[in-house]
Amino acid sequence: MKGSASRLAGRLLGRRGAKHSEMGLVRLTPDKPVVGRVLMSYATKVYSDLVQGKGFDRTHVSAWQNFHISRIFLDLGFQVDVMHFEDHDYVPAHSYDVVIDIVSNLARLDECQSSETIKILFPMFSHWTEHNSRSYARHLALARRRGVSIMPTRLLTPNNSVEHADHILCKGGEFGRNTYSFSDTVVTPITQIRPPALDEFVVRRIDKNKRNFVWLGGSGAVHKGLDLVLEAFASLPELSVTIIGNVKSEGQFAEAYRKELSEMPNIQLAGWIDTLSDEYRDIVANAVAIVAPSATELSCGSVIAGMMTGLVPVTTYGTDIDMSGIGISIEEDTVGGVSDALLKIAEMSNGDLGDLSHAAREASQQRYGGGKFLNTFRGAICNALGLEPAPEWRIINNEVKIPRIDLL
Repeated sequence: MKGSASRLAGRLLGRRGAKHSEMGLVRLTPDKPVVGRVLMSYATKVYSDLVQGKGFDRTHVSAWQNFHISRIFLDLGFQVDVMHFEDHDYVPAHSYDVVIDIVSNLARLDECQSSETIKILFPMFSHWTEHNSRSYARHLALARRRGVSIMPTRLLTPNNSVEHADHILCKGGEFGRNTYSFSDTVVTPITQIRPPALDEFVVRRIDKNKRNFVWLGGSGAVHKGLDLVLEAFASLPELSVTIIGNVKSEGQFAEAYRKELSEMPNIQLAGWIDTLSDEYRDIVANAVAIVAPSATELSCGSVIAGMMTGLVPVTTYGTDIDMSGIGISIEEDTVGGVSDALLKIAEMSNGDLGDLSHAAREASQQRYGGGKFLNTFRGAICNALGLEPAPEWRIINNEVKIPRIDLL
């Protein structure tokens, strides 16, 4: 289980290369008097890349987010040490004023900190109890439907990070925040970031394409509901779907759904596609909606990517997108539930679908974004540290002010 969680987190957080290349400590020093020290348990590659003059990995927003979180603390006068979230051996030689963790290091690090240390959990996933139970439920349902048990790839290692957190900053929506609501620790909402994808409204012929859909996702096909999507479209030959994702890398799943992926004329497997490419633009221009019946997410980035182009979202509650006025909710996490939602889209009037398309695009701009993330996160940090609220932070021309970075 631990290995699966590590491999998953490595992929989602933009990890590249061998594990040893990510270990060690990175130190960032502010260009002002140091007022305190912060330890971040996140990832270190972005900093070694910046030292080498490389830019951010454009395929995932994690590197950008990682750097700008450290930049927030630097601007407040803190020295920032960054360790890798998978490093479960490093023991700090001294206490920090703030420790911030994204997965499961908080409890271990708390053991060597003072009672004054402020401990912050900024989770990348819904709480592991909800995440794992929902994922297992999907795999169990698949086994009962198809007679095959597919190994889960998105399980999280059980941990006590919540129990050691003074503050929980959650960038999910209502679903994501609610998975942490069992704790007495206040959960502060943080704005989700738009993914690095085509960010413009794509004009499409709704009358011509209202029966065409897109599925877009990363690893964990069963967790993300691709099995439900394939079975739903196999039973609805009048509708079509284009699958965007590296599905063939999940050999057991690809074999179990070989017929749907290769023999169904209404199911097209596009494979992995750069969501900033012309090929991606062409696909979304010939579809009207993005279907995403995921088990759990924190405001699913692939759904937001679709909304950015005007695709109407068709999602489950676990996908963690507020569907009010922008799309169709999948009421049951079943093949039938997905089929019913798809048919609702296909049966809607062109005018209503056009309204939803524009509303989805507008929601992607109003609800999410890098600037909004920075300001809500900065405000939450100032509140946690008892500092005066910081002024609004504006990013001009995607500026990246590189601080002093030492690879320790």
